Amino acid sequence: MIPVIPSSLRRMGFIPGTVVETILSTIASDGTPNVAPMGVWVQPGVNLVIRPYAETQTARNLQEVPEAVINITDDSRIFFNTAFKRRDTEVDAFFFDPAKSVRPPRLRGMLGYIEVDIEEPLKPREVDNPLEYECRVKEVEASPRLPQVHSRARLAAIECVIHATRIVALSDSDPDLTEKLYDLIKHYHRLVHRIAPSSVHAGVVDDVLYLVERLVYWL
Repeated sequence: MIPVIPSSLRRMGFIPGTVVETILSTIASDGTPNVAPMGVWVQPGVNLVIRPYAETQTARNLQEVPEAVINITDDSRIFFNTAFKRRDTEVDAFFFDPAKSVRPPRLRGMLGYIEVDIEEPLKPREVDNPLEYECRVKEVEASPRLPQVHSRARLAAIECVIHATRIVALSDSDPDLTEKLYDLIKHYHRLVHRIAPSSVHAGVVDDVLYLVERLVYWL
């Protein structure tokens, strides 16, 4: 890993006005770590904002220990496993390394890490009551790597995971949106099996569709 100054976050894809998908590490007051996919909003000046739902373990941990590690990866399997760890695998199955400047650990083997302090929550958004936290960057590291070709399958698989987490959260309160997200998952499932049928991404979208249909729709 090589240290990266915060101004170089732009070169890592943290472009103001965008949302980037990451894996967030947090820790409870008793030392229990938690990892979950998390969209990071990049505001002008490369200020980073995260918006966890109030009822999630991530939000509860941030109330107890206002620090986090933003783990950077493009591996769709990691997004799936961290999103559905309670149903698919235990958190102990993940491997952690100590962070340099915060208490939550780093998720081992990522492409980069951003260690942050979490400011007091901003005013909650009205829709479904997610909280907003502004992040103060303390440490940034990135792994040098050869350029990666663009893969629609990888992005589609990650989209499926994100849509599935929203379905689980919103299935009771917003059935119309749940149905639209379910249709999108089926669309991406067909896409991945058309362009990358033997890839790890095909396995991810298969698992996502299975979970959504069995856990939410009981088909």
